[in-house]
Amino acid sequence: MRDFERPLGLALAGGGAHGAWQAGALRSLSAAGLSFDQVIGFSAGALTGVAYALDIEDELTARWSDTDGQRPLRFAPRLSPASLFSGESIWEAVRKTHDEAEARRRLRCELTVVSLRVPQREYDYARFTPSGAGGWDGPLAAKLVASCAIPGIFPPVTVAANGTPAQRLVDGGVPGREPLRFDALAGCRTVIALQMTRPEEVGRFHWWPWRRIDQMGRDVCHRQMVSGLDSLLSRADAPAVYRFYPSRTLEFSQLSFRTSRCAPAMEQGARDGRAFLEASEGFRIASPLGLPAVA
Repeated sequence: MRDFERPLGLALAGGGAHGAWQAGALRSLSAAGLSFDQVIGFSAGALTGVAYALDIEDELTARWSDTDGQRPLRFAPRLSPASLFSGESIWEAVRKTHDEAEARRRLRCELTVVSLRVPQREYDYARFTPSGAGGWDGPLAAKLVASCAIPGIFPPVTVAANGTPAQRLVDGGVPGREPLRFDALAGCRTVIALQMTRPEEVGRFHWWPWRRIDQMGRDVCHRQMVSGLDSLLSRADAPAVYRFYPSRTLEFSQLSFRTSRCAPAMEQGARDGRAFLEASEGFRIASPLGLPAVA
């Protein structure tokens, strides 16, 4: 395994149920002894990131191993703001973060959780540091749930903390007024990025409306990761950036939270993580990727 130069950063893309693959990939990186100094994530990537930062990856693995028992999608339609499902399951998934004092104590690396302020369409980069010594843009649980609040699917989260006015936040994977940036990782010498959309998937056309919606999610998650990585690669002091994604396309919907889909995806992620470690240099990105031509 390559000896990655430190500080070592981790960038985690969103992708709904495809987060199972990401959890498996991270499990292999951790099992190999990699430890990260700074982590940034949006949407499902924020949940993966906080599991690493709080050293509760076993719980993350357990959740993805039995998504049927978690019931992530709980039908509870609302008209204003419009959403189909309640956010209750996400609040349950981050229950270890409800106690802010305990979360501060357990946090072992810097964590940045990305969500989007609406209607301003400005990104909220909530930064959390061990013991809160370098900043704590909490409440952590609310920021995590907000980062996963896909518009129209889950309700937005209203947060008022640290003396700031109340803000309505939605999924950090939603495109904002300005491109997403990974400035939180700018001090790293190496960054490893885990995304769930393969580049050749971007822009695929589907006749069925549900598949078209899913494709839109894949395209946006890919675009957001490219935007974030390019913000690092365009720097004069750019870190070494390594990006890997599923060796085979995850051919199920980002909203298909069935155990029969998620558990195998997690195992595929674990295999892909080991393959990355065996030949990491082949995954290095030498120059900015450029945003794909999708809406």
